[in-house]
Parts: sequence; C-alpha cells; structure tokens
Amino acid sequence: MITTVTLNPAIDKTLILNELNLGKVNRVLRSRENIGGKGINVSKILSKLDDATSAITILGRDNLGYVKKLLNKANIDSIYYEVEGLTRTNTKVVDLKNNITTDINEIGFEIEQAIIPDIVEFIVSNLIKSDFIVLSGSLPKGVPSDIYSKIIENTKFNTKFVVDTEEEQLISVFKNSPYLIKPNIHELEDALNIELNSIEKIVTTCLDLIYRYGIENILVSMGGDGSILVSKEIVLKAEPVKVELRSTVGAGDSLVAGFIHGMLNYNMDKHKALKFGSACGTLAVSKDSIDDLTKMDIQDMAESIIIKQL
Repeated sequence: MITTVTLNPAIDKTLILNELNLGKVNRVLRSRENIGGKGINVSKILSKLDDATSAITILGRDNLGYVKKLLNKANIDSIYYEVEGLTRTNTKVVDLKNNITTDINEIGFEIEQAIIPDIVEFIVSNLIKSDFIVLSGSLPKGVPSDIYSKIIENTKFNTKFVVDTEEEQLISVFKNSPYLIKPNIHELEDALNIELNSIEKIVTTCLDLIYRYGIENILVSMGGDGSILVSKEIVLKAEPVKVELRSTVGAGDSLVAGFIHGMLNYNMDKHKALKFGSACGTLAVSKDSIDDLTKMDIQDMAESIIIKQL
C-alpha cells in the first residue's frame, strides 16, 4: 500500500491552442479538466500500475460536489478534510505552434490557524500501515511550512516517507531523515541557495545532505537532461528519451510514482525503480494529461530507458 498526502489539490484545466495571441480572442482546439495535485497525481499513476494506493487530501466546500466527481473519475480511493472556500483551479495554456506552455495557478482556499492541529491529527489518524507515504506539493495559504515534518513526527508506525516539495517545506523535513526526497534541480538550488551547474556538483551536494541528515535517497529531476538518484551505496543517472513535449503537468509526480512502483515490485532494485520512474516521467510530458498513460505504455517505455552508474 502507498498512501499519498496532498494538502493543496487543484482542478487541472488544460487548454490546447494552435497559438496563444496575447490581447486577442483565442480559439481553443480542445480542453479537459481533471483532479490534480502532486500526491493525487502519484496515486493516479500507481493505480494505473495496479498498485494499492490511497489519497488523503483537503477539499473546499464551495465546489466540493464537482471535485468529488473528478476524484471518482480518477478511480482512486480518497479521504478528504473539508474547509471553507474553493478547491483551486490551475490552468495550463498549451501553444502548439511555439511549443510553449503558460501556467495560470489560482491561490485556492486559506486555512485558519485554529484548525491546523485538527488537520494534522486528521491526516495522521488516517495514515494506514503503508510501505510508502508520499508527502508532496505546495501548501495552502495559512499552513505552516513545517507541517510535513509534523506529520512525519506524529506517525505512529515505521514506514518509508517520500517528500516532494520545495523551499521551506523541503528544508523542514531534512531533520526527519526521510527515505526519499525528490526535488527538481531548480527546487534544490532554491532551497540551498546554490548553483548546481554540473553533474559532479549535484552528486556531491546530495551526498552532503545524505551524510549530514540521514536522508536515504535523493532523486533529482532535471527536465530534458534526465534524472539522478543519489544514495550512500550507489549513484545512478537515467538518460533522457526525446519525445514531443505536450504537457509538463504531473511529470515529476509520475517520476515519483514509477520509482516507488519499481521499488515495491522489483525487490527494492534501484536500477529497475529508476527505469520505471523515468518511463513514467517521459510519458507524462508526451501526453496531454497523465490520465492518458497506460500500464502497457509504461512497461514498454521502461525497456528503452538507459540507466548509467556514476
């Protein structure tokens, strides 16, 4: 079982245009809306790979009915905490001619300070015994940056925590020695206030974090340059596969999901795990939505991924 926690979910709305013309009327070729948010995206991919998964999230009351329909459509088990306000909508405008995606992300609901302890208790009490627990994504307004750390500290059983977030939220969990953190290269640079301009610098920086804080694995996604997995025992690089870029929604989440799938299903083999992670991330950017990924496509793509030991 893999449990995911998404504190700031979103309705992911994608608009596909021939070309985006600012200040003019634009005609949409096609559009779609899906439930999203980083942890929910992880659960979506895991479900497609037939892994047992459950998603814990927070939803706004003002559009609760519609968001619940989207959750049901995604075919994942979910548990949610209700708050006042709207679950936000994140809109991506895809310009096909110029191969550019423009993101327009709404703020969404604000959490009252008085209910933060109740939210932490709700999440912790609903964390069933899981092989992995994934804490990922941005935080709603009003939520303290150390909430992921508090969830880890209050969990009553031993498990492998995976954290995929940024800035203060990422830094706050270092002391909790999570099993895996998955920043992209820009998030890692911003969190540490350094420039990572070479593979060697990325590896040495990750090893420093591993030895200093007891983090077991660091998986750094680098967009079109592939990804790097760093641990005490081994350093692996997944070479990129060239595909037509269609959408970046959920690419990092797909990488996380594929990696966890590989670890669970292939005796914790990090080579296999990185193959599946890279396959899921690659396919994600080649589709209009991660909802279009299939198990067969992922398995086929995994066969073509090249993993190098550094």
